[in-house]
Amino acid sequence: MVNLSLILRLTSYSLMLISLMLAGVKDYKVRLVNDTYWIPAIISIPIAIYLSVSSPISELTYIVNAAFGAAMAGLIYMGKFMGDADSIAILLISLGTPAMVPSSPVLILLNLPIISVLINSIIPTIMLMLINIYSNIKNQSRCADPSITRIMLLRCVSVESVLRNPLAYSSPDSSYLRAGSNAEAYVAGLPRDSWIWMQYNYPYVFILAISYLVYLMAGNLIINLLFIHGVITPII
Repeated sequence: MVNLSLILRLTSYSLMLISLMLAGVKDYKVRLVNDTYWIPAIISIPIAIYLSVSSPISELTYIVNAAFGAAMAGLIYMGKFMGDADSIAILLISLGTPAMVPSSPVLILLNLPIISVLINSIIPTIMLMLINIYSNIKNQSRCADPSITRIMLLRCVSVESVLRNPLAYSSPDSSYLRAGSNAEAYVAGLPRDSWIWMQYNYPYVFILAISYLVYLMAGNLIINLLFIHGVITPII
């Protein structure tokens, strides 16, 4: 017998993942996301709502998840803490993902889709940071004053690379809290083959895409591992 609920659930997850992967790859390459990439994710919203009204616990879980995600997306958008595509991705994840209800009721809140994805994002973020540090160590002789702080927080990059993808960089004295890029103005007039320290703007939509894939495979991976190994004890 065909399990319609399972088919719809897998369809919803697949549509969201398609959007995030398409947008994430584009974000990684140029930090610009075409709005058409969000169409599959938008289609997943009515499916998620339909699945969530099947039981009181599913409905409540969806409402809490959607409210938290919408508030988070609104805060990010209004405060310009990330790019517009980042806030759109967070909003769509919260609206278009039916929650996986864990076997233990005490883990429901921590395994809400948007909370799980945001916590899971620690994993790819750390990986990208380590890649950035490795790149800086390899190229540190090309940039002046390769201090530990710069190696940890900035990126040693050629002016030519900055001009090829200016949205991926900001000047080294730019705010770490507000999204933006003044890279082209900062490197104007510098030789294209020179190397300088720049602030690297991490591709957060790409990070969210990887984090969402982790959620589909393991839920809130970090919290669940800590719970399994007894590091944390959920309050009942």
